Amino acid sequence: MSVRHAVCFLSLLLACSTPATSADDAAADVALTDAQGTEVTATDDVSAVDTGADVQTDVFTPPQACVDGGWSARAFADGPYGKLRHDLAEDFTLPMTDGTDWNFKANWLGCETYLFVPDTIPVSDLDATSIWTADLKNLVKASPKNVHYFFMSRQAAADAQTAIDEMQTRVDTYLSSLPEEDGTFWKAHLHVVAKRVQELDAWPATVLKGHGAIGFGIDRAQRIRGFGMLADVTRPIAGADPQKVWPYKANLAYAAHEAVMYNGEATRADARVGEDALVVPVFKGEVLSQFAEADVTLTTADKLAGYDTLEIEVEMRCPEPAKPEPGNCGAWDYIAWLAVRDENGKDLEIARFITSYHRETRWVVDATPMLVYLRKGGTQHLHWEWAPSWNVQPTSTFLSLRFVNRNKGMQPKTVTKLWDGGGFNSKYDALHPDQKVNVPSTAKKVELWALITGHGADAGTSCAEFCNHQHVFEVGGKTWKKEHKEAGTSSKCMPNMSKGMTPNQGGTWWFGRGGWCPGMQVDPWVVDLSDAITNTTPSLSYHGQFAGKTPPDGSANIDGAVWLVVYE
Repeated sequence: MSVRHAVCFLSLLLACSTPATSADDAAADVALTDAQGTEVTATDDVSAVDTGADVQTDVFTPPQACVDGGWSARAFADGPYGKLRHDLAEDFTLPMTDGTDWNFKANWLGCETYLFVPDTIPVSDLDATSIWTADLKNLVKASPKNVHYFFMSRQAAADAQTAIDEMQTRVDTYLSSLPEEDGTFWKAHLHVVAKRVQELDAWPATVLKGHGAIGFGIDRAQRIRGFGMLADVTRPIAGADPQKVWPYKANLAYAAHEAVMYNGEATRADARVGEDALVVPVFKGEVLSQFAEADVTLTTADKLAGYDTLEIEVEMRCPEPAKPEPGNCGAWDYIAWLAVRDENGKDLEIARFITSYHRETRWVVDATPMLVYLRKGGTQHLHWEWAPSWNVQPTSTFLSLRFVNRNKGMQPKTVTKLWDGGGFNSKYDALHPDQKVNVPSTAKKVELWALITGHGADAGTSCAEFCNHQHVFEVGGKTWKKEHKEAGTSSKCMPNMSKGMTPNQGGTWWFGRGGWCPGMQVDPWVVDLSDAITNTTPSLSYHGQFAGKTPPDGSANIDGAVWLVVYE
């Protein structure tokens, strides 16, 4: 059994830290109960992976603010409720510093998110100053306009009131600097809670004393979500020893990333509402380690023939929902892959992902060409793997196959595996000779479909994880190049947090990689070759390059899988 993994440079040196948990907090952890268990059931209307909740069937008219913002809305859900991650969030009321009470249900629009930020998140392992003391302006600047922030103090009684008063002063000062309309808007979205967490009875206080000690959120599906680490790649700690401390300072503005992620999830879910889909669960929340195999019964071949699209949905949760994500979820950015077993007993990869550093993840990836491997229907054997034997990373796993009819007018009929990857060096091209394939005259479209990611690094070029390794394909006198200009940059993975990548991980998630990002699906690279196919036996060539030349010896590895897909 092959175990493939990705190791980020610096990763072996870095560690995460979380705020200290008091005896009161530990007691709150014990008191938490899961009102509805951990299993999420996917539906034909919208994926449970993306929404975290079943589809609402009640008629609900979106408020004008949601319509104006372009955000879908849903009615307030009536339970069952819980206090753990992924549970449905119940109504609550919190006292504000202006003497008013803020009620969740009364203020529910159905398109907003809610983030609870305690004052016990330190600037760094070397600076215990609260992140509340700076970056409020940058927080608002980074935030979508459908988010609420609740600043709640977890300080000791002697210090909490001062922290609360000073935070309200910062908010007031910032609001007064804004144009009147903006100031009015953000005043309704920046909430400083009047009492410290330990003196509140509302359930958000219970969560902040337990698994939400480093903060938590409520997403647009009204589900409780965890927080990650707020370390800012642009704020390295000068002289810090990464073997002893996390060498980046935290930034309050990074809390906005959680809201950006929630909106991305909602957008993906919205796009699939009402689709003609068959969702086949493979794993339903079981805590699995390293790899798992399953015999899955699909529908009949006749019925599968009615679907023209295949998506793979995966949700990887921390195994203990009553504990914070950091230190609970797996710590490393390993390759995760799903395979179907063929009649010869070989596992054929059909989708690829990269696990996160210390965080839960939600992925959806298009694997439509792999329909060919599943067309026979009936019982299929699947292999899912995400960690090596020496670090098995126990994970509560939800995985589904989603067959969809999008009326494309064609379906993948054949897939031909052309090339794999290999050591990225001067012998790379010799491992990838030209290929001839048969393309029927009835083909409606021909695609090159590739999963290509670089892993590991040499001392000189940081190839292949952090270099712009290039892959040149030629057919019919035309060429296409897959390259990775984002590789080696300090922050080029960050724009992907609205596209399926989990932000605020407890590792170097920001750094651009050679074809992948930590905590994200590997989206296939797809090229339409139809116009270049001029005969029924075209020849295809493939060359690996670095800086336009033969790859240097001593580089690391390309994990590659390249197919030719024929649609009819």
